[in-house]
Amino acid sequence: MNQFETDWLDLREPADRRARNGVIAARLAGRFKEADGLVVVDLGCGTGSTARAIAGLLPGPQRWRLVDHDDGHLARARTALAGLTDRDGRAIALETCRADLSAGVPAELLDGCGLIATSAFFDLVSRGFLERLAATAAARGLPLYAALTVDGRLACEPPDPLDRAVFDAFNAHMGRDKGFGPACGPRAPDTALHVLRQRGFRVEAGRSDWTIGADEPEFATRLLDGWTAAAAETGLVDPAELARWSRRRHAEIAAGTARFEVGHLDILALPD
Repeated sequence: MNQFETDWLDLREPADRRARNGVIAARLAGRFKEADGLVVVDLGCGTGSTARAIAGLLPGPQRWRLVDHDDGHLARARTALAGLTDRDGRAIALETCRADLSAGVPAELLDGCGLIATSAFFDLVSRGFLERLAATAAARGLPLYAALTVDGRLACEPPDPLDRAVFDAFNAHMGRDKGFGPACGPRAPDTALHVLRQRGFRVEAGRSDWTIGADEPEFATRLLDGWTAAAAETGLVDPAELARWSRRRHAEIAAGTARFEVGHLDILALPD
């Protein structure tokens, strides 16, 4: 397991939890007023943040099928989710599945499934992946909950003249291949809404933006460093200007005056 990646998942989870759209989550819970053995397939589960966020909103009994390409993530998720309960106070059952999803979701992973869930995943995949997933979910009549999809809105306070150039470069980097073909990146919400509606889903969406302030300096620093590194890789920003921008922003974090915002969208797609 990549320790850098795991540390990042840990750092971002509190921001993810408070950003998740409560209206969309309530709509999801309302879809499952009663259940008789709900199987949730969590695509790109990471260390289990989606289950921690929504298992307690859904009725039981529940079985979560955690799907990821990383054995370390799966092991960490199994440990971290031990003792997690459903809305009725019953322990959720867990199974872990190591799978390469780059070619799509293997059919056997959806056997018995009642809900497909994922977080911070749609912006990494290609339009083709989303089209295939929407077609499969529609054919099986499966609801789909996709949270925390990046939508390209970025902002910093105090503002800086170089912000727009850095953010444009970062968003361009988000569109690079992440293992699924050219990534949807900041176009992911619009792309997902379009392909899901084309397949006949009733789709609701709500904002789930991060706001990171002076009380989370480590998270803000990692976010800033990620923006800077991605922008540098594109070559779209003068390196010297980018370095000066980064130093200014680091100084603001140290002084407790920085505030960052990252736009996301939560999506709930229900079969008609």
